[in-house]
Amino acid sequence: MAFGRAAVRALCLALAMACLPVRQARAWPTVFPTGTTVHDRQRAADGYVLFASLDNGEAGEAGVLHMIDTSGRVVHRWNVPFTPLGGKLLPNGNIVVIGRNNKGAIKRPGVGKYHIGGASGWLVELDWNGGLVFKHIDLAMHHDFAKLPNGNYVYLAWEPLPEALRTSIRGGIKGTEFEGGAMFNDKLVEVDPQGKTVWEWHANDQMDSDIDIIGPLYRREEWYHGNSIYSLSDGCIAITGRFTDSLLVIDRATGGIALRFGSPAYLDKVSNRIEYRTGANVMGGPHDVREIPVGYPGAGNLTCYDNGTYTGASRVVEIDRTGTLVWQWADGNDGRKHYSFHLGGAQRLHNGNTFVCDGANGRCLQVTREGRVVWEYVNPHILTPKYQAAIFKAEFYSPHHCPQLKDLAATKTVAP
Repeated sequence: MAFGRAAVRALCLALAMACLPVRQARAWPTVFPTGTTVHDRQRAADGYVLFASLDNGEAGEAGVLHMIDTSGRVVHRWNVPFTPLGGKLLPNGNIVVIGRNNKGAIKRPGVGKYHIGGASGWLVELDWNGGLVFKHIDLAMHHDFAKLPNGNYVYLAWEPLPEALRTSIRGGIKGTEFEGGAMFNDKLVEVDPQGKTVWEWHANDQMDSDIDIIGPLYRREEWYHGNSIYSLSDGCIAITGRFTDSLLVIDRATGGIALRFGSPAYLDKVSNRIEYRTGANVMGGPHDVREIPVGYPGAGNLTCYDNGTYTGASRVVEIDRTGTLVWQWADGNDGRKHYSFHLGGAQRLHNGNTFVCDGANGRCLQVTREGRVVWEYVNPHILTPKYQAAIFKAEFYSPHHCPQLKDLAATKTVAP
């Protein structure tokens, strides 16, 4: 289904009303339970969850990442000298962490004059006890990274859009570029363990202004606004972008875009106007694309957290590599809409459940294939009034992921 400009205006008004604070719409309690609030031990996968509470992060303060078990007990912590967005635990027990620093704030993309959400700058690998293994600083780095099978690291970074290209980019809120019309776009940067750049991919070279259109509710400060990256088993790379509401699969061999999924906006070649699709294949501001591992239900398919920018309800989608939707989950059975207007993630587990990070609300949960919530955890670690319990995204690990988790499972250790 497609709809035109009048419908878009009506949609924007409806969305603005829907996004009013919840307590203006209905009576919710002022105090919520935290920790593990639902635990169906027969149906929930056992394991560990890694996350960091979201902080304002403008000054690059020291921070902490928590590892909890499914009972909600903190079993391990990593302290880092910057504000972490999140981390990923490696099979050897090391952890790779991305986070914010405050260097070069005057001209740096993402902070100061060019403020954009997700600014990072630090990428470090630590051993289980917090010892430094690797450190890389790139002031353009943002949001997410992946550790590659060859030992290298690949991450998202910003770069300016050339002036000649800016005028061709369609969509977004007119006149909302940075001062002087400045805009940014994404690139992927791969560095080796010595920090040397060995490969780059530039979205400016591969995105198409007639196809990759900025959604109607976003500022024209960026073209794509990448927020997640995942290295696929066939060597391709998958990313998600909030501003074009899309998931992309990049062919590393050619640099071309092998798959696009999710964007509601399209160019009507007859009228030369932007129109908008609706339906199950449309996303709004998605985050956290992942490939389902070999041996897991749905192996080879991609999962993604669809924030639901235009619907006011978030969901998890699973698609195959042709872009066909094969499963989705949206929690609305109890009369409340599950909605995280930003942040969030989804991850298939070995028993077929899907781990969901309801990021803006600081809630992690497991849902079955049938949509039943069998485990829920509400983050009690609040750092700032602005973000409350929010989590950028969380990672779930089985007890057999690394030797250290095997030891924790055997000893039932709790962090001091």
